[in-house]
Amino acid sequence: MLHLDGESIIEQMADHRENYIPLHSTDVVDYLTQYLSLDQTDQSVFREVSALILSLLHHLYRQRHEQITYVYTALDPDRDRVLRAVPTNAYRHELAQELLERTQDTLHRANYHLLDEEDIQQALRAASQWGVNMRVDFGMFDILEIHARGYVVGRRQFRHWKRFFRPEMVSVPLYQRLVIIFRITENQSSDQFDPRKVYLRMFKNVPREDIDMMLPATGFQLTWLDHSKIVVPSLYATGIALWRFLRNVLLLTFFGVFKTIGLFVLVVLAIGFGVKSMFTYRSNTQRRYMLNMTQSLYYQNLDNNAGVLFRLLEEGEQQEACEAILAYYVAAIHFGDRSATSEEIDAECEKIILEATGLHVDFDVQSTLKVLAQMGLIRAHQDGWKALPLRKAKSQLDATWDNWFS
Repeated sequence: MLHLDGESIIEQMADHRENYIPLHSTDVVDYLTQYLSLDQTDQSVFREVSALILSLLHHLYRQRHEQITYVYTALDPDRDRVLRAVPTNAYRHELAQELLERTQDTLHRANYHLLDEEDIQQALRAASQWGVNMRVDFGMFDILEIHARGYVVGRRQFRHWKRFFRPEMVSVPLYQRLVIIFRITENQSSDQFDPRKVYLRMFKNVPREDIDMMLPATGFQLTWLDHSKIVVPSLYATGIALWRFLRNVLLLTFFGVFKTIGLFVLVVLAIGFGVKSMFTYRSNTQRRYMLNMTQSLYYQNLDNNAGVLFRLLEEGEQQEACEAILAYYVAAIHFGDRSATSEEIDAECEKIILEATGLHVDFDVQSTLKVLAQMGLIRAHQDGWKALPLRKAKSQLDATWDNWFS
């Protein structure tokens, strides 16, 4: 199924469903109020219930924001706050582990998934038409996790010599969002990275084969074609230079001048010229790769360090709000007075998302029902789950909010 993402057309991978709902909570409410043609009064009450659900979740996420940013303060490479005491290495390690756990929970709530080693190794073995093969030393990392969301097929413009460099649209498997968390080991200290800090990076629309470009790398990995472009011209230039020098040497020898010394000097100069040509070609190739990588990072980078946490918390809040509002709507209005199993609620939620977005989504019904149960909006029965009617739900949420600080 095709859908628009800004100005680009992306296609969902066949037989690949994710938990991510690509809608804002306000759009979900607007769509649901018209889905079953609610009357004006019920529409108003439903909007109030949805606003209260979002308010409660917003307060929860405000608490999570305070907690995770406080933990990250001593580990933030961009910190401008004063610490009351300099943390020891052991305490930094404890903070790093706590930060990792909290960030993993936030990523899960925002419907990201952790990439396994096979996905990373596949990226190291190849590069897209826009990417560069990188050398990555995984031994330099004390912490390294890569999380992704939105595994789709994108369309990009590419010029190939077989088409006489005319632009054509090609399919590219990519991740719409990519988050990288890393910390280097103590013996890998450098000007770029501090082993006492934890680094977070967020990127958009990253081709699956170019994940390694987003990692701290030790250098470029040149292909056999790159080596041939370096070696063949260098050997050709060395041969031409050597022939010209030998021709002059033979001329000098004919006149009996500088026999041995002249031959030795000219051969050394020819070899030196060839070596210089080889390093020049190699340097130019690396500059071209560096330009490609810089351009990719410039356009694909979304945020760094503490900014990544802010984005993830906002995304997690929106995802939980969309899920809770949608599941309550299905349980309370679609099924009405009768109880519904979690499978029935799950199937109806996925159906509504498909009709609203054209995307097949794997709705996370179990976590959502747990959130609604904690708010008191839904209760478990022997034959399934039953939700409070709209007006009772509003009263319940009002009471929950009034007693929140008690």
